[in-house]
Amino acid sequence: MPMSNAAVDRYRPSTVALAGLAIASLALLGCDDPDDGADPDATAATFATDPECFGVDLAVSDTDEVTCGTVTVPLDHADPEGDVLDLAVANIVGDSDGAPIVLLGGGPGEAVVETALTEPGMLDLYAADGRDVVLLDQRGAGLSTPELSCDTLADGQPETMLDLDTYLEALAACRDELVDAGVDLDAFDHGANARDVHLVREALDHDEVVLRGVSYGAHLALHAASLDPDAVSALILSSPANPSDNYVQRMPAGFQDSLDRIAEACAADERCSEQFGDLEAAIDEVVDRLADQPEEVTAAPPHGGEELTRTYTPPSFLDAVFVTLYSPDGGAFLPALVHQAREGDLDPIAGLHAMLAQEFADVPHGMNHSMLCSGEAARFDAEAARESLRWTTLEEHWFDHRTIGGAHNDAACELWDVSPSFEPTEVALASEIPTLIVTGGFDHVTPPETGERLHAELEASHLVEVPTLSHAPLEGLDGMFAGCGSSIVDDFLTDPATEPNTRCVEQVPDRDELGRWYD
Repeated sequence: MPMSNAAVDRYRPSTVALAGLAIASLALLGCDDPDDGADPDATAATFATDPECFGVDLAVSDTDEVTCGTVTVPLDHADPEGDVLDLAVANIVGDSDGAPIVLLGGGPGEAVVETALTEPGMLDLYAADGRDVVLLDQRGAGLSTPELSCDTLADGQPETMLDLDTYLEALAACRDELVDAGVDLDAFDHGANARDVHLVREALDHDEVVLRGVSYGAHLALHAASLDPDAVSALILSSPANPSDNYVQRMPAGFQDSLDRIAEACAADERCSEQFGDLEAAIDEVVDRLADQPEEVTAAPPHGGEELTRTYTPPSFLDAVFVTLYSPDGGAFLPALVHQAREGDLDPIAGLHAMLAQEFADVPHGMNHSMLCSGEAARFDAEAARESLRWTTLEEHWFDHRTIGGAHNDAACELWDVSPSFEPTEVALASEIPTLIVTGGFDHVTPPETGERLHAELEASHLVEVPTLSHAPLEGLDGMFAGCGSSIVDDFLTDPATEPNTRCVEQVPDRDELGRWYD
């Protein structure tokens, strides 16, 4: 039985819930060496308020409790008297004396301030335990200036829709556009980003904060905590990327392993296996058909937005599969989506692809590429990554058509031409900070093993694995299971030393009952 549109539409991931999306079709991420000589106390940052709140139309119930403004920080933290840039910040006052929660977007490059302030109900997800919430647009992203987007790469089209030469030509034009505008691309790396977090904290006069992030936002939270552990009272990490580990290198194997887990789960449940059959065989059938005859599809995002017309080939179809896994419930519904594609109907998966492409369109390519090409992508071993793929279909029709994290990683970073400034093994995580780690069993970019390794390394951590969710599981628990994620966070913050109450996770179908998702 094909999956109904209602099943596809059950949950629309918000932009924040989709943090890390840029990894799918743009790039992955990196960070900087915490001991590069910068003095974190050398600059006193101040918060300049903006009564107009950047001109955004606030959707929050009490606008008097929202203070917007900018924090000016050094372009280069090692030169605090040199050039500066402005970070967009919003502070939402709660009714608790607990340490404020600083929300760190993913990507890298996700906009947080405007999204959270203009989308009704968004802040309810993050105002845990009645605390203040601080929204931060990282350097180069969102309402911060300069913002490193490019006209040449602003249509949200995945690179797999273009041949390699065309994509690299557009990337080169993007670089030229930013450099001609006076942007120092080397200034946008993860070490600077992590130091910015503490300058914002100081500018808002907070001695201690809770850092919350999903995907790259978790990477940034861990990195910032390593610079000043005494200023971080707790960490809340959803689908965490680990700054002490080159997860760009692990990304191809993560995609392979995620598909294996989903296929095994479907095979273990009669309701799934009888309806949709073998996932790998179904993907191969679609790929073979599209190799012989590409198909043009005009699809509208499930929740409105501009229709996109694309010609689906094997690489672009596999990109749609990859991107679907960024939706928290994408792995659970993937067998049905692929089954419909095998039956000749690409519209459901193309609709989700179109929706997620709208999120990609807002990611600043310049910030994204500077951060990752100065970090993990600069140390990516394409041949080792290729060897981690056991499935020829993924190797030939996905890996061989990708830049960052794929066969053409080096070509993209050589073109972007920023200096490598980070070695993951040099980040010493702050192991004694109370930490909540939430992972998705079907996550393809930050797989559950990443959370397990972090849990083993962080002495005061609690690990929650949600078996059949994919990326951004903590946010997915709120969107689909009646505030389950928020209840876990509240319980954790009430007593970080005690395992939080996670009984609500039992609502999520386990791997041997995947068919419950289709009930």
